[in-house]
Amino acid sequence: MEPTPNADLDLNVLIASLPGPTRKRTPSDYRYRLTYRNPEPDEPGCALLWEVVGGRLEYQIALERQPSGALRWHCTCADAVYRGEDAPHVCKHVRGLLELGRALPPAPSAA
Repeated sequence: MEPTPNADLDLNVLIASLPGPTRKRTPSDYRYRLTYRNPEPDEPGCALLWEVVGGRLEYQIALERQPSGALRWHCTCADAVYRGEDAPHVCKHVRGLLELGRALPPAPSAA
């Protein structure tokens, strides 16, 4: 099989190996496809939206910018919905996406 030329790679797709959907939790590839990017990312509302495929079901992850400027993650998986209902909880899908991201720059030192 011939390698895929870089020109054919979709820059909106990321792949992460996460614990799979079975009880054995065998690592499985999950594909994150960016489906929406807000043209005004500093405005409150949905900033980014991903489609997640690789488990039993297809999920969506949204990054919401709140009016205060804070960012909040949302996932449609049952884990995030039920465990995150009354307390802060980050599901494996959001953790996987965050691990693929770039590290935050160091905070400026107060002089």
